Amino acid sequence: MSIEEYQQKYGNKWLRQWKHDKQATKTSPYVRGSRQRLKSHWRDYDYYADRVKQLTNDNKSSIPNIHKRGFNTYHIDHKISIKYGYDNGILAENIAHPSNCEMIWWKDNIRKSDKCVIDDTNQWIIDTLNE
Repeated sequence: MSIEEYQQKYGNKWLRQWKHDKQATKTSPYVRGSRQRLKSHWRDYDYYADRVKQLTNDNKSSIPNIHKRGFNTYHIDHKISIKYGYDNGILAENIAHPSNCEMIWWKDNIRKSDKCVIDDTNQWIIDTLNE
C-alpha cells in the first residue's frame, strides 16, 4: 500500500499505522521475546549445538543424579563446553557423552558459561584432539 493510500484510509493517523505495519513485516532472526534463533537463520554452530543437545537428551539416563534436574534446581553441564567442542572440531557425540556431563546447580552452570572442566573422566576427549 502506498503512502497516499494510507493517508486516505487512516486520515491523521496514517503515519502511526504505516510505521506499525512496516514494523510488523520486519523479519528478525530471533524468536520473538527470546535469544533463540529461528531455524531459518541458524549458523553452523547452532546445528552443532542442537545435535549435542539431542544426543545429551538421548544419553541422559546415564548421567548420575539426573533425577535432580529442574528449571531452578540442577542443570546438565557439559564439562567440556559445546562452544569449545565446536571451535576445536570435536565430534558432537563426544561432547554429549555421559562422561562429559554432570549435574550442577543452575546458577553455577550459568556462571560457568563456556568454561571447561577437564578431569579424569573426560580427558579422553581432549586426547582425541592430539591424535
